[in-house]
Amino acid sequence: MKNILYFLLLLFSLEGTSQHPVSGYVHLENPEDWQQKVYLSQVALDNTKPTSGYTPITSTLISKEGYFSFDKKWFDAHDNLYKVHINPSKAQMKISEKVKNFKLFILSKNDSVFFEKGDTLFANYTTNSIADKEWQQLKKFESQFEKLHDNFDTEQYLLKTKGYIKDSLQILLVKLISIKKLDDKKLLDKDIKEHTEYYVNLLDELKSSEIDPSLFLYLENKLSLLSREKTSKKYTISLVLNGLTVIAIIILVILFARSRKSSPKTTTTPLSKQESTIKELIISGKSNKEIANELFISISTVKTHISNIYSKLNISNRKELVVKK
Repeated sequence: MKNILYFLLLLFSLEGTSQHPVSGYVHLENPEDWQQKVYLSQVALDNTKPTSGYTPITSTLISKEGYFSFDKKWFDAHDNLYKVHINPSKAQMKISEKVKNFKLFILSKNDSVFFEKGDTLFANYTTNSIADKEWQQLKKFESQFEKLHDNFDTEQYLLKTKGYIKDSLQILLVKLISIKKLDDKKLLDKDIKEHTEYYVNLLDELKSSEIDPSLFLYLENKLSLLSREKTSKKYTISLVLNGLTVIAIIILVILFARSRKSSPKTTTTPLSKQESTIKELIISGKSNKEIANELFISISTVKTHISNIYSKLNISNRKELVVKK
C-alpha cells in the first residue's frame, strides 16, 4: 500500500511539472543542521561570475515531508545548466565540506526533473530532458578516465574525447560542458591549436543558437586570444625577415663597395694611333728624346702623349707599361 501511495505521489508530481519543472524531495536526517530552504541557481561554465561560478535565481521552502518545487517562470525556454542546493545552518557551517549538498542538471521550462526520496540530501532524479540524459551519458564516458589516475594518457584522452564529442554528442550545451572539462584539465588550449577550424565552426554554430552567449564566452575568448597570438607571431616573423633582408642588403652593398675599391680600374678608352706608336717605342727602350726625333715632334708633346697613355692604361711609369704589354 505504501509503495502504491508513493507511486501515485510520484505520478502526480510528474503530471504537475508543467507548472513546476523542478520538484521532489530533499532528505534531512537532522533538520536542525540545515536551513529549511532549497536554492536554485544558474551555473556559469566560464567560472567568471560571482559566488563561485553560479548566479542565484530564487529559493523555496521545504515542507515537513521534505518536498520542494520551483515554478516554471524561473526557467528559460532553452536548455541551461542549473544547480539546486541547501545550506547548513549557521551553527553547522562546516557540515557542507563533508556532505554533498547540491545537485546539477540541465533543464528547460518545457522539461521536468523530479528528485526521488533517498538516503542523501539530493538522491537520484528522473527527467525527460534529452540534454540532461546526454550529459549523464557523457559522465559515464568520462568516468572511465577518472579511474586511471597515474596511468592517465593525455593524448589518448584527447583523441577519444574529441571523437566522442564529434560522433556521440548532439546537444550544443553538452558539447560545451565536455569542452569545459578539457579546459579544467589544461588540455583545451593545446587542442584548439591543433584543431582550430573545428572550434571556429563550433563557435559559429553556438552564436547562431539560442544558448546564452555567457555560457560560451570562455571559448570565444580563447579563440580570440589564439588569433591575436598568431597575428602577433606572424608580425614578429615578418619583422625578423625584413630585418634580415635589410642586413643582407647592407652587407652586399658594403662588399660591392669594397670590391670596387680594391679592384684595379680598367679603361675602355682606346689609345690613339700616335699613342700606340709611342707606346711601342717606349716598350722597345726608346727615350723621350729619341721618340721625339723619330716622330718629328717636340719632347713636350711626347710627354703629353705618355701622360695620356699612363692614364688610359691605369699605370704610372714605364716599368708598369713594359710589364703590362
